Amino acid sequence: MNLKNNILKGKVHYLTSDYKARNNNRSTHNGMDFIGPNQIDDIVAIEDGTVTYTGYDNGGGGYWISIKTNGIEHRYFHLAKGSFKVKKGDKVTKGEVIATMGKSGNATNYNVHFAIYKNGYQDPKPYLMNEDPFNIHGNKDDNFITFVKGVQQALKINGDGIAGKETLNKTITISRTTNNKHPIVKVLQTYLQSLGYDLGKYGIDGVYGPQMEKIIKKYQTEVVGLKGNLVDGIITAKKYTWQKLLKLS
Repeated sequence: MNLKNNILKGKVHYLTSDYKARNNNRSTHNGMDFIGPNQIDDIVAIEDGTVTYTGYDNGGGGYWISIKTNGIEHRYFHLAKGSFKVKKGDKVTKGEVIATMGKSGNATNYNVHFAIYKNGYQDPKPYLMNEDPFNIHGNKDDNFITFVKGVQQALKINGDGIAGKETLNKTITISRTTNNKHPIVKVLQTYLQSLGYDLGKYGIDGVYGPQMEKIIKKYQTEVVGLKGNLVDGIITAKKYTWQKLLKLS
């Protein structure tokens, strides 16, 4: 798996179990499990932060470390006993070795279980694929972050500015006849204008009208890559246009 932020010192990551991928309702696995090419590898911090916990999880996580960055915890489980290189209160830097992979706790083989915790467990993938996962370096794509936060606020979900499965799964259908005056319309218009689209004489009015439909058809053709009947000017919940808008495809 190609990641922008490394968990393993060797920088090669093989995913052995995905987030929420343990049973049919995908509800029991709160992180992602990785091994390296030689299976065992040292674990590194994915970002600068402060160590908030080192210890043992009797619930199955084994030896683990938690690091907090900008209010969000990145957690590393199933570590080898006696391999900790840091202690609670330490400041760590991105890429610093913090421990070695193990199979402590509820693990049948050597691996690291990586999790993101912010008001509950979150999908780790957006954090692993984002060049500035905790927004501490001043992400250059401020318009996109503002857009994602606006979408999340309009949908009344956690507004951290990081688009993931949770955000996509809460999206709603927007068209000239469906949710055409929903608060999310103004968020969409503001973002599309920042991308250079001409909103016409009515501008950012919060109404999904003919000009907005025309823009979305153009976006679906030129950016999403849709053809034929799929170019319909409708932003369908959870589908292609939303995926592209949220940079999830």
